[in-house]
Amino acid sequence: MATSSSIRIVEDGFAVLPANVDLNAAPSGTFVATGLVLTLPSAGTYQLDATVRAFLGTMTTGEGAYIVARLYDVTAKAVIPDSEALAHQLLVGAGTSGTLLTWNRTAPIQVRYTIPGARTIRLEAARVTQSGITDSASVNSDGNGRTTLRYQRVA
Repeated sequence: MATSSSIRIVEDGFAVLPANVDLNAAPSGTFVATGLVLTLPSAGTYQLDATVRAFLGTMTTGEGAYIVARLYDVTAKAVIPDSEALAHQLLVGAGTSGTLLTWNRTAPIQVRYTIPGARTIRLEAARVTQSGITDSASVNSDGNGRTTLRYQRVA
């Protein structure tokens, strides 16, 4: 028979980005709240995991841009430490370079986060244009791939 000290209640939560988010409308380097939000219900240590599906598009050469995603503690008004991830990078060379098109991406975010009480966590993303013009930049979630956020209380 299990005793009360051997029973562990697992708190967890999961959410899917409700709609695609246009990052191109915001100035370069400006973080945008995506609408993907979870509430951590109580004090403790949580494992936070996000999967970010990002899109960048250009029709010009000489383009250099990337999308950074991060987790933000709305309650504490602070970026969650070590939660930043390069979601997508696009470099388009000029002329007849042997490497005319380059992609670079990292989609997952995984961090442990300890809080003193209930907190609201959201996914934010920013497009940073280093050169050229991006025609489109977004965080997407649809039948071709989802952007998600999950938590599990671990202590």
